[in-house]
Amino acid sequence: MATVAVVGAGLAGLACGKALQASGKTVIWLEKSRGVGGRLATRRLSGSWVDHGVRYWAPSGLQTLSQQLLNDGILHPWSAQGFVWQGELKQSSRVVYCADRGLNAIAKYLAQGCDIRRQHRVTTLTKTESGWQLMAHSPEGAVQIETDMVVLAIPAPQVMPLLEPLDKLATHRLQSVEYDACLSLMLTYDTLPEARPLNHFEGWYVLAEDAVLSWLSLDSSKPNAKPASIKTGLLQTQPSFAAQYLQQLDSLPPNAAAVETLLQETIAAMLTAAATIVPGLQQPQSSRLHRWRYSTVKQPYPRTMLTTQWPSLVCCGDWCCPEELTGLAAAYASGLAAAASLKC
Repeated sequence: MATVAVVGAGLAGLACGKALQASGKTVIWLEKSRGVGGRLATRRLSGSWVDHGVRYWAPSGLQTLSQQLLNDGILHPWSAQGFVWQGELKQSSRVVYCADRGLNAIAKYLAQGCDIRRQHRVTTLTKTESGWQLMAHSPEGAVQIETDMVVLAIPAPQVMPLLEPLDKLATHRLQSVEYDACLSLMLTYDTLPEARPLNHFEGWYVLAEDAVLSWLSLDSSKPNAKPASIKTGLLQTQPSFAAQYLQQLDSLPPNAAAVETLLQETIAAMLTAAATIVPGLQQPQSSRLHRWRYSTVKQPYPRTMLTTQWPSLVCCGDWCCPEELTGLAAAYASGLAAAASLKC
């Protein structure tokens, strides 16, 4: 029975590996993080959950999977009020979905029955006579894995160092892929003052055209198994603001006092911008910033997957999108395409 190592347990990697499992192959996932899902990321704060990566689930391009998730009670409509900010709040209407205990529940659902080796960061990939050898760092030390096939289902910049020693032409194709960064600021509040036309009880989210922020939401209004007494919110930045922060951060030595100063100045700028859009957000009870260096694909690779000179090594992810698909839909389609190429 053929074995496949899937590097990365985000949506692309899970979709790919599950399809390969269904075709009879033995699949293991090597995931560098403690959890699964990639940007289907959820943080628990004060008894509630904040989706600090992907903001919500939209069925566009994912109709079959969305219906499965709805049928199995994983997805629920988010009844919050939607708004657009263009100097003033204007209500918008669209159907979006969320999940009990956050969108990471979708990844956990898909990961059922999967052999996922968490905290395994792959460092080298070597071609052997019989297949592939992967070396990874794990909590137990260095790990060596032998496999027949490999799928690299990670962001393009993370693919490049693994692929470059093996296939310079395929690596060269990756150089055109570009990402936008994003900063996610998770917030908690004891209470929030009235801010019409927003209703804090029903919940709200705002797609913002602002110099600093692109998104604001009251995540504690999402359906959860246990109602939260403390309100939780999310702010996400524009790519240019995040890029400026990361550029400054990368120029500073680790653990320098200036790192903490930059962090606090960045949080203050985000809260000031938020208070202009939704009064009352400038004084949270607590705040936590998360950096997404590879948040959304700015310039994609124009194929559903990246092939190499070996049919047994393919790459996939949300950065592979030849059509109008983006984000989660592109990741899922790319994962299925990679699986189909290895079934032959």
